[in-house]
Amino acid sequence: MGRHHEDGYSADVEGFLVVDGQRFPLAKTNGQTFYLAESCELAPGTQGELLIIIDGNARSKLVSLPGGVSPGQTVVSYTVAAPF
Repeated sequence: MGRHHEDGYSADVEGFLVVDGQRFPLAKTNGQTFYLAESCELAPGTQGELLIIIDGNARSKLVSLPGGVSPGQTVVSYTVAAPF
C-alpha cells in the first residue's frame, strides 16, 4: 500500500494482519473491512493484530474475524477486539 499525490507528497504505507507471528499483507483497509493482498485461510473467530505502518510509524489494534477467511477470499470483515 502506498500513496502518491500530484503535488509530489508520498507516504510509505504498509498494512498487515498478524496472526500467531505470521504476517498477511493487506492491499487496503477502510476501518470495517480489509483487503488481503494474497489469499489465505483462517478459522471463524480468529484474532490477530491489524498492523498499519506509515512512514515507519506503526499503529496496531487487536481485531477479530467473525467469519474467518475462506480460500480465495480477499475482502474480510473484522471487529475491533482491543484498540492499542
